[in-house]
Amino acid sequence: MNYDKVINDIEKLVGLKLNSIKPGAEIKILEVDREENRILIETSSGTKRTRFLGEIKKIWVQLCSKPAVHVDAVLGGSGSSRNQPETILANLPYIEWLRINNKKHIVFVGEATHDFGTLRQMDPIQAEQIRRRLQATGRVEKKLSTVIVVSTDIRKAAIELEMATRIKVEPLGPGIYKHDHNDERILLITSTSLDPAIKPGTYMVKESKVVPRDSLRVNIGEQSLHVICAGDMYLMVSKK
Repeated sequence: MNYDKVINDIEKLVGLKLNSIKPGAEIKILEVDREENRILIETSSGTKRTRFLGEIKKIWVQLCSKPAVHVDAVLGGSGSSRNQPETILANLPYIEWLRINNKKHIVFVGEATHDFGTLRQMDPIQAEQIRRRLQATGRVEKKLSTVIVVSTDIRKAAIELEMATRIKVEPLGPGIYKHDHNDERILLITSTSLDPAIKPGTYMVKESKVVPRDSLRVNIGEQSLHVICAGDMYLMVSKK
């Protein structure tokens, strides 16, 4: 099974309602555009969104090399509806899903075990074998720490970052780019796409069970964050 075959199979899902492992997050693929390297989808609310084929390829490479893949960890904490590429792949007949430490994982099982456009949860015995393999190899999926850089000149920021690390940035959506390096993800966001109260600068992203009521709320992709001041540092906080 190669990547081109996977894209061929994803094209067979066009027009189908694809259920998500996470209930209530169904999508429909409207188009697979290989020239533009993107997939056009429609959410359950009727909103049209674009996913990039680079995400699918990145997850597929991991599926071919690991017993199970936690998509959130592969794509990082961008908050850009990471369940959507997960949903697309999980609806292929040779991909099954399971939970490891209460986190969704998908597995390439090597043969068709269910129909196109349907989900299949892995058999409990096989799922336990996968968990033991992961424990034995110590291959625990690691979530990237996230830093958000708000810039008035996103192109210049991207060029400087690429020159410093020699790693290219990747588009996530309009005005949003990501850059993964070691265990950190940097999101570059143009300031014009945010509330004017969000000043250009660098923001650490943290999780918290509680956020101040008077904090400024901002949406990055589809993730809701709250801007708070912690001493001399500004943070963007998401609720756990």
